[in-house]
Amino acid sequence: MPSEKIVLRPSLETDVADLIRLERRSWLVSWAPELPFDAVQRFAVDDPARKYVERTWRSLTVAIVNDELVGVLEVVADCVESLQVDPKAWSKGIGSALLNEAERRIAQTHKTARLEVRSFNERARDFYRRRGWIEIRTYPGTEMDSPIVNVEMTKVL
Repeated sequence: MPSEKIVLRPSLETDVADLIRLERRSWLVSWAPELPFDAVQRFAVDDPARKYVERTWRSLTVAIVNDELVGVLEVVADCVESLQVDPKAWSKGIGSALLNEAERRIAQTHKTARLEVRSFNERARDFYRRRGWIEIRTYPGTEMDSPIVNVEMTKVL
């Protein structure tokens, strides 16, 4: 995939089903192993991935490779609200392409960008640190009613 072209474009209504699958897969691979079983059950029942996509698809940017949706980005003001890459497409430059786009957009109106990542998500934290993001604080949060620790990161653009 490194030699294959990554296309970033606004999401379309026809992307909704693929976006829901991507969000579910990403959560199950990255988050579910770190949370208690009852939180995973709650995720399956409440389906927050569907609710999130149905609420936000009009504002999302998708990454397409070979006509397949493999990543998604949401930027709000100075914040990378969400950056997800399908686990089967990790380490292929998709996250970097999406983050470059996020930083480009944010830099148009802000000098500093921010994002939030879970403390247990070392893969994501390492990715952001390699890209010049700095961890500035941790604070408690919840995911599916289970306690977690959030990490706030910033980057001067």
